[in-house]
Amino acid sequence: MNWIGSDYQLMKQAINHSVVNQKVISHNLSNIDTPNFRAKQAVFEQTLNNEMRLKLAGGRPSERAATTIMDRAGGAMRSDGNNVDLDYEMSELARNQLQYEAMMEQLNRRLGGLKTVIRGGR
Repeated sequence: MNWIGSDYQLMKQAINHSVVNQKVISHNLSNIDTPNFRAKQAVFEQTLNNEMRLKLAGGRPSERAATTIMDRAGGAMRSDGNNVDLDYEMSELARNQLQYEAMMEQLNRRLGGLKTVIRGGR
């Protein structure tokens, strides 16, 4: 039952980040023609890495790991001051979708396993 606590908490945080990331990417795409718009990015990996190190050291992950939204560094600036790159955003959208689906599948498997245990193996 150990995974219910800390593993579940990490999985929940990663899924929540994926949802936030989806919103950030959608926001970037919806502003692709907005002059002087700077593309944003959702940063969570460092927080997740810190939480994993804490868990491996025997600590308990925090209830709510923060996803930071910041201007994306780099990228080609267009003449109108906008740096949203359609190809980059679409590839990030696909990557994020795959990560979300993989996390949900893993969570469903774990919960299915718990159901089997609760039912006594049936």
